[in-house]
Amino acid sequence: MKNITYKFLSFLLVTALATGCTKNFEKINSNPDATTTVSSAALLSDALVRTSTVDMESRFNYCHAFMQYGYSSFWSGTNYIVSDGPASSLWNNFYTPVLTSLDYLINQTENDATQASTYAAARIWRVFIFQKLTDFYGDIPYSQSGLALTDKIYTPVYDKQEQIYASLITELRASIALLAANSSQTVQGDQFYSGSAAEWKKLGASLLLKVGMRLIKVDPTQASALAKEAVADGVMTSNTDMPILIHSAAFANGIYTVVEDGVEHFFLHKTLVSEMQTANDPRLAIYGAIYDKPVSAGGVIISDTTANFIGYSFNSSDPQPTVRINASVFGQQTTPFFDYQYAEVAFLEAEAVVRGYITGDANTFYTAGVTAQMQSLALLPTNPTITATQITAYLTQNPLPATAEAQIERINTEYWLAGFAFDGEDEYANWRRTGYPVLTPNPGSVSKTIPRKMVYPQSEFNLNNANVNAALAAYGNENTFNSAAIVWWDK
Repeated sequence: MKNITYKFLSFLLVTALATGCTKNFEKINSNPDATTTVSSAALLSDALVRTSTVDMESRFNYCHAFMQYGYSSFWSGTNYIVSDGPASSLWNNFYTPVLTSLDYLINQTENDATQASTYAAARIWRVFIFQKLTDFYGDIPYSQSGLALTDKIYTPVYDKQEQIYASLITELRASIALLAANSSQTVQGDQFYSGSAAEWKKLGASLLLKVGMRLIKVDPTQASALAKEAVADGVMTSNTDMPILIHSAAFANGIYTVVEDGVEHFFLHKTLVSEMQTANDPRLAIYGAIYDKPVSAGGVIISDTTANFIGYSFNSSDPQPTVRINASVFGQQTTPFFDYQYAEVAFLEAEAVVRGYITGDANTFYTAGVTAQMQSLALLPTNPTITATQITAYLTQNPLPATAEAQIERINTEYWLAGFAFDGEDEYANWRRTGYPVLTPNPGSVSKTIPRKMVYPQSEFNLNNANVNAALAAYGNENTFNSAAIVWWDK
């Protein structure tokens, strides 16, 4: 992790791009004092910081609603209703500015051997972003994405998700190899690992594991091979390997903007609360608290006694909810953001062992995942520490079951519990991949079935109409939550 000042990064990037996107700019209006390039450090830093400062509306309105983490009367996702604003926020903020910075950096460093590790890190983070986008939306612009400046392609085609995944695998393999060959070279602008190429290599291998495990339904043979390859390359092995972004007031954690909003200081869902109460999960007192009113209205915590927590229920005859997301932990501008948790890697390894993809002991990985995730929460504001005694008691009450399918269910239920607040879109993907945890759809919703794919932004129909409509052929020819709207690896 690295905590630096993020001021002027956006200014530098916008200035540089502005000087490069007008034809014959230098001849028309040359300014000898203007910035014509941006340092690699600024570009990578900008992309990493903005990944978790972007609008979190999609993550909460839809993913947290679908995954029954929480409820807000403002969320259209609770009733599975299409709303363009929240549906498009992930798309809008990841394509620009995050991918804009990465594409510019990759083009700038591709043939510079002195920046090989920075080039490889940028490609790895580009995979990280594109996997989130394609898992959320399905077929998306990929091969022609980012070519507006260099090739004047303003209406990019939509690539099939299967082809995108093949490219993501290629990108990760090449980047891992490049980092191995340049292990002593500093990654410039690194916000996670103080420039360590070795740590970025672990991140690349961990992403390869996640990419591989997405394929269990469509290509289990390749899923197995990629899991083996990733582990051999060297995945994360502890919380010190996690990519954690240390935020500042100037570049606040994106969760802050929704938690501090009175409408979205959301209630926890009964599904989550009941699971954690039954399991005597010590994280529940960290995830939630009872407030007298929303924090934006001056609300304060009046109880953290988990036995009194009542989650939002789809059944209107149930008691009214009392427990909201804990704003003192998750609603601070400076709350560190966990982009990819080591615990998730350990759970994927545990599942891979159960499926026979890799060797090892599933219970060891399961225990490591639970332990690491509970310990990692101490990094958050208020330093909410879970003791070793509490962790042991939890694992004793919630051991890995004896049968394979029950083990997969328990492992992925823990994956779901670990993803609260930070990674709703990945938990949504993991639920579609495995079917766990078992969730009962909202019986009062429009479709009465939890959607399997996000709709495309309306802006695409205004600006890239032919290509987005061609993509819809794979999804029932409708930009809706219809039964045919299922991503490739979920079939």
